[in-house]
Amino acid sequence: MQRGTGKRRKTLGQINYVPEPSELYKKLIDSPGWQYKTQDLEELDFFAKRDRALASILYLGDLRIIEALPLTEGNFEDKKKYIWVKNIVVGKKREGRIVFREAKLPLSGPRKPFTDLIIQYLEKLEPNQRLFPWSLKRVKVPLNSTYTLKDGTVKQRFKVTLVGTTRAWQIVNALLPDYTQHWLRAFGYNFDYDNFNFDIMAVTDKTKADPRSLQPYLRRRYEKYPVR
Repeated sequence: MQRGTGKRRKTLGQINYVPEPSELYKKLIDSPGWQYKTQDLEELDFFAKRDRALASILYLGDLRIIEALPLTEGNFEDKKKYIWVKNIVVGKKREGRIVFREAKLPLSGPRKPFTDLIIQYLEKLEPNQRLFPWSLKRVKVPLNSTYTLKDGTVKQRFKVTLVGTTRAWQIVNALLPDYTQHWLRAFGYNFDYDNFNFDIMAVTDKTKADPRSLQPYLRRRYEKYPVR
């Protein structure tokens, strides 16, 4: 949802099923997306390719928005059987360390159309140009909650976020109003889970996510075991 609309935020628990890639792709292609003010057809075409590429990389790469925003054209390499996305900075640090991961975008199979959308946008960019040019400045955003110190002092809670994440959220929500960025990650995780023979540790290895944090995203976690 867009902030300030008064609507309740969609949660992972509200996912009632995982759409097939073809269904998700049709929604993405059919959507009018964000309504830009410009009337320049070339600009509108560029923005449409960029916005669809954003939704596609979140889905295919199981990425958080803060992991997608720093990507440049130089992060992508054609490996013939897939597009390799290298040196992705994982959004959540491990014990203060910066962790890197990779993603492989398919050049065959049911999710190839999403890779095609990303390639179409990459062809519009200069070498090493950022894909999504919104600000990477980190700011402290106040939360609607507080905490109390031992001496009784009440402190405001904050979160640190990138300025550009709000803009990216708005674009994803305009493209796919039935879903959210977290839902796209969930759909990606579930596709991986099914294709890795319901092995959560394989998904963990691919995404560098803690298996405990993956569980709320997986809607079919028991299929590895027979019904008795």
